[in-house]
Amino acid sequence: MISYHPDSRYLTDFATANLPLAEAVCVSAHLEFCGKCRTHVQQLTDVGSHMFTRLQPEAVSEDSFAALMARVSAGAQQERAPAVTVAAEVAADEAAEAAQSHVFLPRAVRRLVSGSLDKLRWVQLGKALRVAPLRVSDESRDTAIYDIRAGGRMPEHEHRGDEITVLLQGSFSDADGSYSRGDFVVRHAGETHQPTATMDKDCLCLVCLERPVRPRGLLYRLLEPLVNYRLQRLNRSMA
Repeated sequence: MISYHPDSRYLTDFATANLPLAEAVCVSAHLEFCGKCRTHVQQLTDVGSHMFTRLQPEAVSEDSFAALMARVSAGAQQERAPAVTVAAEVAADEAAEAAQSHVFLPRAVRRLVSGSLDKLRWVQLGKALRVAPLRVSDESRDTAIYDIRAGGRMPEHEHRGDEITVLLQGSFSDADGSYSRGDFVVRHAGETHQPTATMDKDCLCLVCLERPVRPRGLLYRLLEPLVNYRLQRLNRSMA
């Protein structure tokens, strides 16, 4: 059961195509798990369409149409996922992947991983955690898949900026609660936690970071420059 959802700001900006791409991918992934938020986005879209039809026409400058087309072309190049996914299609996709013993991946994520987690370039960060950076055309944020081994514990860390986590498989807990498949979890700068995966299944997460986290343990803080170097080097090779 999904307990954590995007707030109204995320959903409104998503419905109006005003979210940065990395955050939009996270919201899109959550929508494939959550019928409640899909309905909310559809309602926001319907309201926006209704308001648009009631606007009075206004004179525009000669270059307005060219500017609009440039924005449309830029958006198309980003290959954004649809705002609302039909529930029946999501269920069919999930059933097909389950039959093949694969992890169900939302459509926006499947586009980024070329359909298979095995094709990603994983970086092992300790015994319990591996990370695979994703190539998203949003230089202000780092996006990646986190794979926490069943029963594994991430290093305690402090957030330097906002972080969005969407759980794709399994579950984890920290001092503030427990989170399961489909949950949309937001952490803000200054917050500290230590996610621990449950014992029954590996925990797979889509993570969008505004800034790198700061480890709290002495050993992890000493290793932080090496970890960041490995991830940055991998990101450069993907560019």
